[in-house]
Parts: sequence; structure tokens; C-alpha cells
Amino acid sequence: MIYVPDTSYACYVVQNEDTIRAYEEVPRVNTTVNYRDYYIHSDYMYKDAEQTFSRYENNLPVCIAQSNITNDYFYRVDMPDILIMFLVFCIFCFLIPLKIFSRLFRRWIV
Repeated sequence: MIYVPDTSYACYVVQNEDTIRAYEEVPRVNTTVNYRDYYIHSDYMYKDAEQTFSRYENNLPVCIAQSNITNDYFYRVDMPDILIMFLVFCIFCFLIPLKIFSRLFRRWIV
């Protein structure tokens, strides 16, 4: 499965290992199509633009099947990084203050 933040586009194409292009409509000859590039290794930042397909172009993009596209958060490429940051946050915000307060107020807690 490939994660994209917005699954409402008509056609998705993998441009390279860092970019997924989402077209608003399926590209055809002699049309101009709006698209959005998602940069998957840059926290899914995006850039909007348009592309014109002329009749002299023989290589129209091949769309990925919609069954391979998801917006389920757990398929993000950076999910391990997010979980590590959450764990560090929990340690510094909950575990360390709990240890400090338990040592300071040991007499009243026990």
C-alpha cells in the first residue's frame, strides 16, 4: 500500500523514490491537467502545478491502481520516526517528573 494524504485524485503516479504525483483527472493527449507532487521523505509536503500532454508525447503516465492507494495513517513512511518521538516525549513529560515527585514526596506517598 502507498500512503498519500488525500485520496480524492483520479490518478497517482510514482515519479521517483521521493515523489508521488496525484493528477486531478486521468491524463489524455492534448489536455492540461492539474497535479500535486507529494514529497514522501519530506513529511509529505506538496507542490501544486499543471502539466500539458501534447499529441507528440508517446508516454502518458501509467496510473497506480486505486486499491494500492490509502490514506491510512499507519502506512506513512515516517511512522517509525513519529513513534520514536512520541516515546521520547512520554519519557520526558511523564516518567522523569513522576520519578522526581516520588523521590521528593516519598514520605507521604508510602
